[in-house]
Amino acid sequence: MTVTRAKERGGTTRTDLESRLLRPDVGENGHVDGAETLSRLGALRRLGEMMESGDIVVVGERGGINTHVHTAKSFSYFASPSDAAWQAKLAGVRVLGINDHYTIAGHAEFSAACEILDIEPLFSMEAVATWEDAVSAGATVNDPNNPGRTYLTAKGVTRSFPAGCAGERDLARMNRALLERNRAMTAKLASLIESRLGLAPTITFDGVLALTPHDQPTERHVAQAAALLLEAAYAELDERCSAASTLLETEVDAAALTDAAAFQDLIRARTLKIGRPAYVEESTEAFIPVERMVALCLDLGAIPTYPVLGNPVTPWEEDLDTLYDRLEALGIHAIEVIPDRNTVERLLDIVEKAVARGFPVLSGTEHNTKSSRPLVDRFFFDERFRPHFERGAQVVIEHQASRRGTESR
Repeated sequence: MTVTRAKERGGTTRTDLESRLLRPDVGENGHVDGAETLSRLGALRRLGEMMESGDIVVVGERGGINTHVHTAKSFSYFASPSDAAWQAKLAGVRVLGINDHYTIAGHAEFSAACEILDIEPLFSMEAVATWEDAVSAGATVNDPNNPGRTYLTAKGVTRSFPAGCAGERDLARMNRALLERNRAMTAKLASLIESRLGLAPTITFDGVLALTPHDQPTERHVAQAAALLLEAAYAELDERCSAASTLLETEVDAAALTDAAAFQDLIRARTLKIGRPAYVEESTEAFIPVERMVALCLDLGAIPTYPVLGNPVTPWEEDLDTLYDRLEALGIHAIEVIPDRNTVERLLDIVEKAVARGFPVLSGTEHNTKSSRPLVDRFFFDERFRPHFERGAQVVIEHQASRRGTESR
């Protein structure tokens, strides 16, 4: 719970400053030269001053840790790294980790934001690899829908890629393939909207890019562009319900349209996922072998870390001892969890078996949709888990500190 005494400082209210955290900075799509009097970090400094002086008071349990959130640098509830840091401060979070897909573009702003707010920052990146052994077995790993597809995170990034390294080339290749897939899906979804609804102009790839800071769209941005188009084209809720039902070929009620995140997820599920009319098969260029993804993490000076899906239980994760054996054989000795996805029994099994091997265990919330949710998950303050999650975060903090000054991000 946050108690606020609304005061003005230099003619700028808390509301003004918080809204500034949601808008583009110099160098980002949508920024207009001369339109802003403050950068996001400038606004954050003023908010920090208001908190220090007591104009903004945070009341509630403090000391939370969250080592895995996304920002708008990939796709997120948070509009910027500064926004993520500010919301974490309001929630009493003392350690926060940024974890965007396929980019470390947010790290510099995030570092400065956390310094302003006295939050311990963790720097990470997430990407998807192919585990060939699982492909051969027809088994899913931590993507429950695609055999062999494996999410890994580079935890505790301490540098940019050394010039010309293999990891730099691999990441560039993956991003090119993902960009082309999203371009193709946008074209297919645009045609679908035009044919089913008669809307012209419809969505464009330039419009999708405009929703991103740095021309790095995701599948979720394509769905977001479609949702925004329907909102603009059909101002009346009943008309929008009818249009959405026609486009998605399923009954859509008003409740689904009043939650922006839920509506975007529905569009994605009904049009962009496998078997749907705007789906585009992922290029093999978008995925490197899991062994090379481990090497990519090391090129970033980071700890290769495996996110355990937990629930649903996939074939590759069913036997945790076998899973952890396989991870160790790849040179992966750390895991992370999104606790709210799990039952307490499953989470205890994941954590206890990891701790027995000496694996650090990281925990987070993702926040990779437009839905609001708590920044400290329901299990963190449970003493069966808290010491392990705190130790995991401390391992990454010390890893980063040990390289501070010797490697540059």
